[in-house]
Amino acid sequence: MSTDLSRWRLRTTKLGAQRWEYIASSATSSDPQDACTKYLLNTDCPRPPAPIQPKTAAQALLNGATFFTSIQDDYSGTWPVQYKGPMFMTIGYVAAAYFTGSNIPEPVRIELIRYLVNTANPVDGGWGLHEKDKTTCFGTTMNYVVLRLLGLPADHPVCKKARETLMRIGGAIGCPHWGKIWLAVLNLYRWEGVNPAPTELFVLPYAAPIHPMRWWVHTRAIYLAAGYLATAKSQYALTPLLEEIRQEIFVTSFEQVDFASNRNTVCEIDLYYPHSRLLNVLNWFMVKYEKYARPNWLLKYSNKRAYELILKDMENTSYLSIAPVSGAFTAIVLYLEQGPQGKGFQRSFDNMAEELFMGPQGMAVMGTNGSQVWDDAFAVQYFFAAGIAGNPIFKPAITRAFRFLVRSQFDTECSPGSFRDPRKGAWPFSTKEQGYTVSDCTAESMKAILMVINSDDYKELRSEFDPQRLHDSVDVLLSLQNVGSFEYGSFASYERIKATPLLEWINPAEVFGNIMVEYPYVECTDSTVLGLLYFSRHDSYRKDDIKRAVDLAIAYIARAQNPDGSWYGSWGICYTYAGMFALEALAEVGKTYANSEVVRKGCDFLVSKQLPDGGWGETMAGSETHKYVSSKESMVVQTSWSVIGLILAKYPKQEVIKGGIELILSRQQKSGEWLYESDEGVFNHSCAIEYPNYRFLFPIKAIGLYERTYALTSDNE
Repeated sequence: MSTDLSRWRLRTTKLGAQRWEYIASSATSSDPQDACTKYLLNTDCPRPPAPIQPKTAAQALLNGATFFTSIQDDYSGTWPVQYKGPMFMTIGYVAAAYFTGSNIPEPVRIELIRYLVNTANPVDGGWGLHEKDKTTCFGTTMNYVVLRLLGLPADHPVCKKARETLMRIGGAIGCPHWGKIWLAVLNLYRWEGVNPAPTELFVLPYAAPIHPMRWWVHTRAIYLAAGYLATAKSQYALTPLLEEIRQEIFVTSFEQVDFASNRNTVCEIDLYYPHSRLLNVLNWFMVKYEKYARPNWLLKYSNKRAYELILKDMENTSYLSIAPVSGAFTAIVLYLEQGPQGKGFQRSFDNMAEELFMGPQGMAVMGTNGSQVWDDAFAVQYFFAAGIAGNPIFKPAITRAFRFLVRSQFDTECSPGSFRDPRKGAWPFSTKEQGYTVSDCTAESMKAILMVINSDDYKELRSEFDPQRLHDSVDVLLSLQNVGSFEYGSFASYERIKATPLLEWINPAEVFGNIMVEYPYVECTDSTVLGLLYFSRHDSYRKDDIKRAVDLAIAYIARAQNPDGSWYGSWGICYTYAGMFALEALAEVGKTYANSEVVRKGCDFLVSKQLPDGGWGETMAGSETHKYVSSKESMVVQTSWSVIGLILAKYPKQEVIKGGIELILSRQQKSGEWLYESDEGVFNHSCAIEYPNYRFLFPIKAIGLYERTYALTSDNE
């Protein structure tokens, strides 16, 4: 079952929003697919041999960059991608549609089903936490329910196989907390079997150390809406289909399940972060409180407060929410409060379409509404780093990306009373409308813009951006540095660390670690150092403050190094990713292999992991176990990361670096592209996610740096 892929069109806006449209067959000739769309769907994408058959690394660089610019979306200036991997996103979109009676267009329904069918485990038919994961109760239950709600019959071979696996691992009773919430909302589970998420926490004074608005932004956004639903015991009316599913997902009949005694039951396969004793005790007390002690007036008051904060978050994010999980919970809350005609609800549900993305396997719900700003910032920088930004062939693509970054800078503050830090001057990860400042995205975007406006090759663009706007960017970045009691000198992702990491003792998610508060990240710290230093070379604004911040950050990077010379990466896989960033930041302050023990240890660690084929390859297992786990064969992206780090650190053994470059060149296709090999990203230690543009961005930078540093030719000569 599939749609006609030739009828899909990707529609974008100047601010980078992405929506897929299925057009009438009669309109295909007057509205042809562009190269970007064809590439994303892997259908009839023109892949002629590159204009120059590579005999040198320099020629291979031009071929790779030429192909990459050919798949840019010309209208927005972005490189749209199917930012997929997590297998617990689709349940939100489908459940929100079912709960609210909203229509899922038929082509979308078909392609959502096709994606899940194509990503089912080929051995047992289940699904994991992420696409490449082992089968888990969470993934299998959620996606089985999705398929049934989308109309796949229970006796379909895919459903039968998944159901057999689900029964073998204990049934839906073993779902972690988020899974139990979704099942309860859909009337497939009893609320008494779900651990509490009291909205009373949101009415505490902000000075309280456990106030939810001190939590990590994703966690508080999820529990703001999920807490409302759990506290109100919101549940969809039972339908014949739901009655059928009830009997299909438990090992006994639904009526025989003792939900209350299974609040803490989590399938062993799923359990990554077990409950602390403290959390179990608190949950026990909260259950008794909800049942016997909670006054009705406080229930109404606390949910009213939660709803007020939800509305503020919607204002700040153009009714997108920060990500699909919180967005789906929020859409249901808005429906309950406003009804089906409510403008807030309608806008919220409609905007979920920006998180749906078509690909060769079908339609997935992405991890966010894209990675537009992040990828464009890297693209601009890496063309400059590779020494090819001045090539007239690439100027149109760089100009479009630059203009997108200019449009994407925040120029307003958040709604008062929404517990959000100043954001004017900052940049997000995806789109301006999504509304959340990210430290490294701000720093990398700032650097990219400075590269363009300070280049004589792009002097015609200088009038399009007032450099004074970057003063606000610097203010935001400096405000994000952790200079209090936690991880002094570091930078986190969205905000400063605002609460003790001891709150992790009450982490209820069970499948993720380190989600309760902000944490320091080597990668975010490194990127911020790079951005601030590059700015200070072109502008004297707050020069002393920048120097102090950079000094503190460099000291943190040195402290964060492990005894073996590695750094743990939290947003990419894993030690290779963090090692590249750390070595680049250290190089920016003059620390190299020749003069820094920290750099020597970092380089020696990377070199010790080089594989016999000359490259590097690291797997997702390292993110989970906090130990480097090598793949059997090298991978292009990880090899590029290692090469970049070693070149910038001035590692003296050129043959080591040349081995990596030769591996990258050997994997390049005749068209100039590189193919997908493995997931490049990760979050919360346990969930892999794809960054499809990385297979172009980092090889381009690696080869370019190699050419500029050594001017050596490859074995392709």
